Amino acid sequence: MILELRNLSKKYKHKTALHPVNAEINLGDCVVLCGGNGAGKSTMIKMITGIDHASSGNVIFHSKKKKPFAYMPDQMNFPPDLTPIEILNYYGKFLKVDKEKINQVLHDVGLWEERNQKAGGFSKGMSQRLNLAQCLLADTDIYILDEPTNGLDPYWVIQFKRILQKLKNEHKTVIVSSHIMRDAIEIADKVMILFNGRVRSFGTLEEIYREHASESLEEVFLTIHEKEKKEVVTC
Repeated sequence: MILELRNLSKKYKHKTALHPVNAEINLGDCVVLCGGNGAGKSTMIKMITGIDHASSGNVIFHSKKKKPFAYMPDQMNFPPDLTPIEILNYYGKFLKVDKEKINQVLHDVGLWEERNQKAGGFSKGMSQRLNLAQCLLADTDIYILDEPTNGLDPYWVIQFKRILQKLKNEHKTVIVSSHIMRDAIEIADKVMILFNGRVRSFGTLEEIYREHASESLEEVFLTIHEKEKKEVVTC
């Protein structure tokens, strides 16, 4: 086990954004957090990364790394007058990463040819790949990515999945939030389905299919969604 969530929850004045969550995540697992807008995915990620404080519960890292995780937010506003090589050199100094690693990451995300172009002229997809690049610079145990495929064209969605597979092959843990069911099916070792701040299912695809007597994640999602609507009406 590399990461443990114990009764992790988040409450605001008039709303519970995340009801208590208990989960154990193993080294080398790819865990996909699934759910629509407002389901609690980003809230959970912000508490795991320490961006936001939990109202209760704990996040426990079982890592020997000084920095146990790297983080790719759903959006990163880079200085428009800086180039990818300048931006990654800046991050690299803090992470004590050499130029060879920076160059390799730029190749991996397809920005080597654009390394000296100003980020202010980048498309959404290029900015998202630069966002992924800064995350990949770190040599750590856990990579946490919030809606990483937003803005990527089909080619780079495929390449992104290959990058995740490479991380898995290196026995890294990956936590990804996504509202796209296909992403979860293709890359996940475990899936966590959230609705209205509650974990409705967590496990391998096979475990989730058995639990809900279903043969597809889409069917599971729709079943939970309909049940959720009925519970809201009943309340």
